[in-house]
Amino acid sequence: MNSRSVAYARSRLRTIGALAALLAWTTAAVEFGGTPLLWLLDYPTMVSAYLQAYGDQMPLLLAEGYQPSHLAIGLVFFLDLIPTAISAFALLLTGIFFMRLSKGQTWTLPNIRLLWWVGLLCIGSPLLWSLIGTFEGLALAIDLPAGERSFSVSIGVSSEAVYEIMKSILLCAFSLLMRDAKTISDEHNCYV
Repeated sequence: MNSRSVAYARSRLRTIGALAALLAWTTAAVEFGGTPLLWLLDYPTMVSAYLQAYGDQMPLLLAEGYQPSHLAIGLVFFLDLIPTAISAFALLLTGIFFMRLSKGQTWTLPNIRLLWWVGLLCIGSPLLWSLIGTFEGLALAIDLPAGERSFSVSIGVSSEAVYEIMKSILLCAFSLLMRDAKTISDEHNCYV
C-alpha cells in the first residue's frame, strides 16, 4: 500500500471517528436531558401517565383529585432516570471509543475494554426496565393506606429488549475478537 492511500485512510478514519464521537455524545446529551425536560415541560401528563399505569393494581391512584406526594413523584422521577443514565453513559463511552479511533488508537487494550463495558451496559439497561417498573409501583404505593397498597413484581423481557440484548452480546463478542486479534498480532510482530 502506498503512502498516499495510507494517509487518505488515516485522514478518513480521523474524520469519521470524530464525527461518530460527536454523534454519540450528542445522542447521550439528548438521551439524558430528554427525560428531565419531559418531566419539566409536561409534569401533569407524566404524573397522570404513571397513575394510570399503576391504577389497575392500586385503584386509589385513579380516585378523583388524588395527588401523590412529592416524595413518591421524586422517587418515580429518580427511578425513571436510572435506565436513561445508563444508556447515556454507554453512549458517552462509545464517543470516547470513536474519539480514540480518530486518534489512531485502533487495537489498544483500553479501547477493547471500553467496547466490552459498553456492551455490558447495553445488556444491563433493558434488563433493568422491569425491575424499575417494580420499584416505581412501590414508590407510588408509599402514600396509600395499608389496605390499598399493592406489590407487583415485574419480570419479563420484551421483544425489543431481547433485540437490544442480542446486539449488546454481539458487541461484547466483537470486543473479545478484537482482544484475541490483538494478541495474535502482537505475537506476530514479535517474530518479525
